[in-house]
Amino acid sequence: MSKFLFVIGIVITLFSCGTVKMEYQNKYIYHPYELESCTRGQRCILVKGVYEIERSIQLLDKRDIQYEGSGSTILMSEKAPVKNGYSIFNVRDGQDLKFTGFTLDGNKQKRKCAEQYAHTFIMVGSKNVGLTNVNIKNSPVDGFYLGAGSEGDSSTYCRNILIENCRIDSSCRNGISIINAYGVKIRSVEISHSKGLGPAARIDVESDATKPIPSNREIVIENSKFFDHEGCGIMTSQKGTPERIEILNNVVSRCQIGVFVASTKTKISGNSIVDSRLFGIQSVRYDNAPIDKNVVENNSIESAEIGIHYSGEDGYIKNNKIGRCSKTGIWLNGNTVNITSVTLTSNQINWVGEAGIYANNFATTRVHGNQIFDCKKEGISIVNGASVVDSNIITRCSTGAIITGSKCDFTNNQVSDCTTGLSAIGGNRIKLGGRIERNKFSVVRNTWYGDVHQFDMKENTIEK
Repeated sequence: MSKFLFVIGIVITLFSCGTVKMEYQNKYIYHPYELESCTRGQRCILVKGVYEIERSIQLLDKRDIQYEGSGSTILMSEKAPVKNGYSIFNVRDGQDLKFTGFTLDGNKQKRKCAEQYAHTFIMVGSKNVGLTNVNIKNSPVDGFYLGAGSEGDSSTYCRNILIENCRIDSSCRNGISIINAYGVKIRSVEISHSKGLGPAARIDVESDATKPIPSNREIVIENSKFFDHEGCGIMTSQKGTPERIEILNNVVSRCQIGVFVASTKTKISGNSIVDSRLFGIQSVRYDNAPIDKNVVENNSIESAEIGIHYSGEDGYIKNNKIGRCSKTGIWLNGNTVNITSVTLTSNQINWVGEAGIYANNFATTRVHGNQIFDCKKEGISIVNGASVVDSNIITRCSTGAIITGSKCDFTNNQVSDCTTGLSAIGGNRIKLGGRIERNKFSVVRNTWYGDVHQFDMKENTIEK
C-alpha cells in the first residue's frame, strides 16, 4: 500500500510540475551589496531601510531573478566620484530580471554633475527586464540608461525592456537615455526637472552609434507625464537611424520643446502638450536621411511659439488641436534635400499670432479639411512649392490665404470675416498658377489681392 501511495505521489508531483509555475524562492537581503549574490530562481527582498553605498551594485550575467526593494532607499555616498563604476545599479548581460520597490538617490547635491558614465541605473546588453515602481532622484548624469555591450553589434543591444510606474526627478542630464535598444515600453512614468547638462530631456532616444543599422527601434512611450525641463520632453535623434517609435497619450508641460523627433516611421498621437517655450511638436529630417513617414495626429497643443514644426517627407499631420501660439500654428519647412510631400487634414487651429498654416519649399503639400480661426496674419500661406488647398474653413484672419511663387489648386474653401480673402504674389523660382475654384468668400473687405489673374478662376461665390 505504501508503494502504491508513493507512485501516486510521484505522478501527482510530475503533473503539477508540468502545469503549475514554480514560485521563486524568497531570500531576504540586509544590505544592497548582498543583492550581488542572488542566484537563479530567487526572489531577493531587501529589508526596508535607508542604505548608503560607495560603489555600484554589480549585477553581472544574472538570470531569472526578482529584486524587491520593499520601499527601501539606496543613496550613493558623497564620497563616490562621478565616473564609471559609481552608478547605483549596474546590470550587464542580464536576462529575465524584475526590479520593483526601490528608491535610488544619486546624491547630486554632494556629487558634481558631469558628462560621465555614472548614471543611476545602468543596463547594458540585457533582455526581458521589467522595472516597476523604481523611483530615481538626484542623478548626477542620467536616471535610467539603456545601452549595448558593443554599439556596432545589435545582438548586444538591450531587448524587451519595460519601465512602468516609475518616477524620475532632478537628473543632471536626462531622465531616461535609450542608447541601443530594441523593444522598449515606457508607460505610466513621471519625469521632471532635468537640467544642468545637455540635452536635458525627459526621455532621450539617441544612439552613440553612427553606423547605418537601426540602433533604436520598436520603442513605445505612453500614458506618462513630463514637465519642467530645460530641453525637450521627449526627443529622438537621427543618429543610428532610429525607427518605429510611438509616442502616445502623454502629458508634456513647461519645456523648451514638447516632443522632438528626427526618427523615421514615428507616430506621435494623443498627446497633450502645454506651455512649450519653442515648439509643441518638432519633426525634422536632415540632409541624406531616409524618408520619414512620420504621423502626427490627435494631439492637443496649447501655448507655444509654434505648435507643430515639420520638415520631412511623406508625413501626415491630422486631427490636431492647436491654440494660442505666439507665431505659427503649423509650420512646414521644406528647406532640405529631396523633400516630396506632406498632408495636413482635419486640424483645428485658433488664436495664433501670425499664420495658421505656413508651408515653405515643399514639392507637394495637401492642406485639406482644416479649420482655422483668429490668426493675426494669414490663415494659410503657401510659398515656393506645389499644393492642393481644399475644403478648409478660414475665419477672422487678416488674410484668408496667401499664395507666393507657387502652383496651387485652391478649391472648395470657405473664407469669412477676413480683411482680404485671397492674395497671390509672384516668385522667382516657380511660376505662379493653378486653379481658384468653387470657393466661398463672405464678409471680406477685399476678396482678391495681387496676381490672381494668373490662375484659372471659376464658380467662386462672393458674399458681402
